[in-house]
Amino acid sequence: MLRGLLCSGFIRSAKNNPYDLIYFFIYAAFFSTLTLLLVNPDSALKLFILSALLALPLIGKNRELILSNKKNLFLPLMLLLFGLVQIVWVEIFKEPNSNFAAAYRSYQNGGKVMIFAALVMTALQSHTQYIIKSRISNFWVIATALGLYCMAGYQFSTAPAPFNYQVALGFEHATGAAYTLTLIALLASQAIINLRLKHTVTLYLLHFLVSLAVIVTTQTRAAILVYPLLSIALFTLHYRHQRAILLRALLGFILLVGLTAIPLRSVIENRYHSFMSDIHSYSQSNSHTSIGARLAMQRVGMSAGTAHQWGQSLEQRGAEIQALTQEDASLAGALTYINVHLHNEVIDTFSLKGIPGVIVLLFLYMAMFLRACTQRSPLLFIISSAIVLYGLSDVILYAKGEALSCVLALCAAAMLTPGPMRELSND
Repeated sequence: MLRGLLCSGFIRSAKNNPYDLIYFFIYAAFFSTLTLLLVNPDSALKLFILSALLALPLIGKNRELILSNKKNLFLPLMLLLFGLVQIVWVEIFKEPNSNFAAAYRSYQNGGKVMIFAALVMTALQSHTQYIIKSRISNFWVIATALGLYCMAGYQFSTAPAPFNYQVALGFEHATGAAYTLTLIALLASQAIINLRLKHTVTLYLLHFLVSLAVIVTTQTRAAILVYPLLSIALFTLHYRHQRAILLRALLGFILLVGLTAIPLRSVIENRYHSFMSDIHSYSQSNSHTSIGARLAMQRVGMSAGTAHQWGQSLEQRGAEIQALTQEDASLAGALTYINVHLHNEVIDTFSLKGIPGVIVLLFLYMAMFLRACTQRSPLLFIISSAIVLYGLSDVILYAKGEALSCVLALCAAAMLTPGPMRELSND
């Protein structure tokens, strides 16, 4: 039935406008990328590159329409600029036969993803009518989320020691999986609201319960703390004028958080005790812990960036950090991560790309929130908040998997919220 709706809509639209054939493939590749992201990031990236290539002729065809809506160009331009900063920085500072080749490649891949995203977002916003009905898009996002939750549940239940196991799905690290699951869960939450079913609030709460439980299994502290707040904030923004519903739902959120904590109590307690132990160790000048290393990285990152305000290589930054740790042994925990990144988007950018890099990054953040305001999109505002908040404890615009999850969420958020440039088909 779903395929029939897609095909019939595509055939009618393609007859009226041959370019709709390209739009159809962009949408298909985009949603397939979203589905594959947490299963096979490499395959997902290939599909996203296909979307970007297909976007080029559409941008050329609709250039007058695109240029006439300049306020909608700010976010794609900032994605493009940040991507170029990443790539140009690698070209300038990467040394031959570098011991940091893998890190340079990750920054470069993240930059390419930003550029591809700029093309895809520009092409999608140039389309004045949906080919794929909005209702089908919502169902696709929900089905993708539910499939990932089942996959995560399977990984958790089949692990030798599940309560000590961090679910990572198809990602290399559980933290990246947690951030991506947050973004997809928020998209699914918006899709549930968009369907406007009789029991929307109940379905939203049930989805919150399942998605939170899955995110807890990644044992990523930032996601466990941030996701509930973002999910509640998204609901509040939509129902802020319906106080009775909002009050009952808020009580429901509190109860569901408690229900989630009961079966996963040992996981939550383990992460809490680990956090308190890390803080205690750091107070004793021991930064060889997860939290201690992050705090140490922020300090050395600021110092290294201040010494090279126009940018430097990974090798130079590594030498700066080693010198700092010799002067202050409490910073030694940062040494573990000098060949990767400094676990804070702004600090890491400042330490490598200097003041220009930070300015571009902050403009990118600003562009995300401005787009949310001009499009009046609670979802885009919440997705942007997630990217910024997670960027405080990690670098998520860095490697292809994490960077791809962020830009996919931004594009999907723009698509799931009807805007002035799109006329939704009647369902």
